[in-house]
Amino acid sequence: MGTLDALIEDRASRHPATVVISAIAGAPGIGKTSLAVHWAHQVQDRFPDGQLYVNLRGDDRGTAATADQVLDSFLLALGRPAQRIPQDSEAKSALYRTLLAGRKILVLLDNAGSPDQIRPLLPNEPACLVLVTSRSRLSGLVARDGALRIGLDVLGPDEACELLSEIVEVGRSAREREMLAELARQCAYLPLALRIAAERVAGRAHLTVAEMVRELAVEHRRLDVLAADDDEATAVRAVFSTSYRALSSDTARVFRLLGLHPGPSISGEAASALAGAGVAETTWQLDRLVGVHLLTEVERGRYQFHDLLRAYAAELVELDEPAESREAATQRLFEWYLHSTHTALFAFYPQHPEIPLQLRPPGCRPMVFADRDSARRWFDAERANLMAVIKHAPAVGQYTVGWQLPNAFDCYLCEYPAAERIAIHELGLAAARQVGHDLGQRWAYGHLGEALQDARRYDDAIECHLRALEIGRKIGHKFGEGAALGDLGGAYNALGRYAEAADHCRQALEIYRKLGHLRNEGLNLIQWGIALCGMGRLDEASVRIQEGLGIMIRTGAVNSQAWALRKLAKVRHLQGHSDEAVAHLDLAALYCREQHLERSYGETLDELGSVLHDVGSTVKARKAWEKARDILVEVDPDRAARIDEQLESLS
Repeated sequence: MGTLDALIEDRASRHPATVVISAIAGAPGIGKTSLAVHWAHQVQDRFPDGQLYVNLRGDDRGTAATADQVLDSFLLALGRPAQRIPQDSEAKSALYRTLLAGRKILVLLDNAGSPDQIRPLLPNEPACLVLVTSRSRLSGLVARDGALRIGLDVLGPDEACELLSEIVEVGRSAREREMLAELARQCAYLPLALRIAAERVAGRAHLTVAEMVRELAVEHRRLDVLAADDDEATAVRAVFSTSYRALSSDTARVFRLLGLHPGPSISGEAASALAGAGVAETTWQLDRLVGVHLLTEVERGRYQFHDLLRAYAAELVELDEPAESREAATQRLFEWYLHSTHTALFAFYPQHPEIPLQLRPPGCRPMVFADRDSARRWFDAERANLMAVIKHAPAVGQYTVGWQLPNAFDCYLCEYPAAERIAIHELGLAAARQVGHDLGQRWAYGHLGEALQDARRYDDAIECHLRALEIGRKIGHKFGEGAALGDLGGAYNALGRYAEAADHCRQALEIYRKLGHLRNEGLNLIQWGIALCGMGRLDEASVRIQEGLGIMIRTGAVNSQAWALRKLAKVRHLQGHSDEAVAHLDLAALYCREQHLERSYGETLDELGSVLHDVGSTVKARKAWEKARDILVEVDPDRAARIDEQLESLS
């Protein structure tokens, strides 16, 4: 309220000879009318000649008030007898402005649909003030008429809890406060929904906040629950419906199709795949939805619902969109994510063996990436959506996407907590099993084993790698056989079973040399070198790792160069060449930073701290370990805790 007052006062002081037009814009249920009416009541003494109010019903094209109708009622309110009101629209508007001259009147135009509905009602008298509310942004009114747009958003979590507390009596215990916060979240912090939920609790003697939370936990019933018992028009669904009915048929279709999207946000490109239309056309429709506050553009080209609008769109798409259309839209969307991820994979890992994908459906135009960095930025933006698609794919029968997407996505997830990788590859394995796809199961077992190894669950990892090896040999997939052998070598190295590790790495190396797959040849040379180092054969280890490093340099695999340098640093440190070890680790850290490999960067700094500590550089060791701990605390908390112990030992 204070903010609205200050903004209007500021505009009036800077433009004293101009009528102040303030447009309050926001989503349905956000509280625009409540704010405007409350403010008008508070400032009535500033407008001694009175106030004019009208509900323009602009959200319903069938019943929207016309300017002529409003002018008739305003002229009557200003004392003009009905028989002396002109029939001509322009004459009415001119008379209206004449009658307002020299008066201080507040004109409140509630629920406006468009600038054209408003303009004939604008006075010329600077002492008057016009306050407009609308679900539209009213961009034309801002651009042409100089209106001050005041955007209303949903409440913050604390404000939402405060609003609930004004209606519902809540205890002081942590559990009760937690339930109140969850109720606010389920209401999407939308004032109308918050008030309805609070009134339901307050109006029923035996209904607690916790029970209300349980009722709202069933997402597809949430809109049923958020309805006032005695006033159907104020139900959340009804309020949303008035905005939806005002949309054109094409825009309405895009809105409801967005209800099929399983992730938290959607790009214009993904939405175009969902709609089966061009990006420019779809973006125009999305902007229309933003304009009427049924969608939010959270950053350029990326859009988001709040949870209640998402539930409403999901409800509409089931009711209004034919099943065949829903299935086709879902397939286009999921295939878009799959093919875009596949393209990003090869920007990350050019030598990755080709994964045969089914033909793209019409209307699916995946992303194209110029380089690794552009692919990484796309992965950063789409990570949560890709996780959601993987989880949702089996539920809609998209089993091929269900195993192929985790496989392509793994190259990016290596830098994230192992639990995320484990979860998506368990889903991928289940999807591949569902359709009996042996190659899909081989990939899933391999990646799941790597993720389990990352989580230090080495016995489970070895079991997965053995299954991957068995399937790879059964179907004659030599690359997969080599991958499983190399993965087993890595797991045995982690367990200190160095002779077994060396044997498996040599077998993998032989396969990859026959296949001519240079990068994986290099990886297994490095892994073999790690085994030799563990057996104390340091000179041989140094040779093998340097051979692998040379291959990584030739193939341009910078992330693998960083890994090789870390392993070479350990060997050189054990050989007594600690200065070389520090130099290798410094270079590895630089590569990790340049490639945005945060986890690898943290691990490299941890290893650097250990070398520096061993040579007596305690201050530098502390600095490296502190930075490593801060990086790893989110992605590898166990390692971060061990670093903390090392830092305590320095004290």
